[in-house]
Amino acid sequence: WTEIKNFTKCLIQMNAAQGKHCIFLETATEVSGNKRHAMLECIPVGNRELDMAPGYFKKAFMEAESEWEQHAAKAAIEITVKKGLRESIPPNFPYVYVQFGYGRGYVHVIDNESKFDAQLGRQVLVGLLRLPPEVMHARQKMESMATQQQQAREFIAQWAAYDWTLQI
Repeated sequence: WTEIKNFTKCLIQMNAAQGKHCIFLETATEVSGNKRHAMLECIPVGNRELDMAPGYFKKAFMEAESEWEQHAAKAAIEITVKKGLRESIPPNFPYVYVQFGYGRGYVHVIDNESKFDAQLGRQVLVGLLRLPPEVMHARQKMESMATQQQQAREFIAQWAAYDWTLQI
């Protein structure tokens, strides 16, 4: 957990140097079974998007599942620096979590994974970033191996000044 926090801090610093902010989106599903899965994404955004993001995500989390679900009263649990994600939900609950910069955000406990739209976070981001709706369902374009390698080299060059693992 500490390593993830270190990586997020460094990503925030790296993006800040470029005049951007970070939105982190984490989805954890099937957490009580043998096929545990979590995905954490970092989306660089500008000032306008960062300011608007809490409203977009809170509304989406509040509307995400039926009002009759078990945790409807806590559809969007506010996360702060003092009360982080791990202190806000019980262990082994599936969830979707969004963090705006460092330490503040919302978590939505998923009551019924079979009814939950795993693309909820992506849908909110498409709206927030004012992308065309067809982007939501577009298949990711597969870049050539040479292009991927070039992008990796560029990221590594940017990341080197912020990579906390180099200090170990």
